[in-house]
Amino acid sequence: MNSTPIPRERGERARAAQRDRLQQAVAAGRLAPDIAQAMADPALSRWRASNGFAVVTDIEALTGPSTGKIQVPGDLVREAVPAEVDTADPAALWELYRVVLADGTAEQQVILLNRTLLKSLWRPGLAEEPIMRVWESRFPELAGR
Repeated sequence: MNSTPIPRERGERARAAQRDRLQQAVAAGRLAPDIAQAMADPALSRWRASNGFAVVTDIEALTGPSTGKIQVPGDLVREAVPAEVDTADPAALWELYRVVLADGTAEQQVILLNRTLLKSLWRPGLAEEPIMRVWESRFPELAGR
């Protein structure tokens, strides 16, 4: 399937418009500055840049299960993430954490993520790089893991 590239000028105008919208959202208090910066990063997927993502403000609030089975909300169920994930299954747990970091609300992150497990799973590839940078800037204990 052939695709027509976006003319360079049009792409630059779209990025400038996106930056303006992000700055307005930050100024209005609707978006955190670090998330706005990540959303403007060209390394972030277009879909994620358009739809955003959440990051909790306190890593200590991540009190999700560290053992047993985790019931996954329907909006986070994917082919690689079933409705129930066993914390004893490292591959399934990795996929659940990937999805929750990218698509979960801050409330879902608090309920589903466990700070100790997050620290043990934290490594490149767990989320898109701009998302990981926001987490690492808010929670330095994740950086360099």
